[in-house]
Amino acid sequence: MSEITAMVIVRLPDASAKEAKERVLASLYAFGCDFFDKRLVVHLSPPERKKHSPMFDLAMAIGILKAMGKLTAPAFFDAAFLGSLLLDGTIQPVDGMLPAILAAKKLGFQKVYLPYDPTLPLHHLKDLDCIFVQTLEETVQYLQGQRVLSLPPAFRTPEIMDSPRKHHRDFQSIIGHHQGKCA
Repeated sequence: MSEITAMVIVRLPDASAKEAKERVLASLYAFGCDFFDKRLVVHLSPPERKKHSPMFDLAMAIGILKAMGKLTAPAFFDAAFLGSLLLDGTIQPVDGMLPAILAAKKLGFQKVYLPYDPTLPLHHLKDLDCIFVQTLEETVQYLQGQRVLSLPPAFRTPEIMDSPRKHHRDFQSIIGHHQGKCA
């Protein structure tokens, strides 16, 4: 009988990031990867910052697949991966996606793989290639050069932006915070 995979996450993960090991391993298993009798160590950087949220799930899964030789795509140093994984490999958005996308842009990433979230003001992220993915399998297919058939939902600006202006203040330069701008 095989031992269960050991996965350790180091460098100040919070409780939700520590729980990522179960989500990531279950997603990898659903993807068809068997890592039994393996010891996996995931190192989160920078070491001095506490890691909050399950936003790192997709990045961890991609890193593990690459390190284990299951992902044969060429290096993708210009890409960031954001999103929480469900046990079946589905990727879902989490709180804090916009600041993470802006940080990725500031750090010089050219592409961001993420789940579609209609609340993200993508019209402010024109210099960044946002690639919307729904599952871990779809992400891997895209990285390996296969064109994925599923298309992201059409971009829709929130209704608040569509309503006629009643005030002289222009909040167009404020990213997100739609409820606050409406108030």
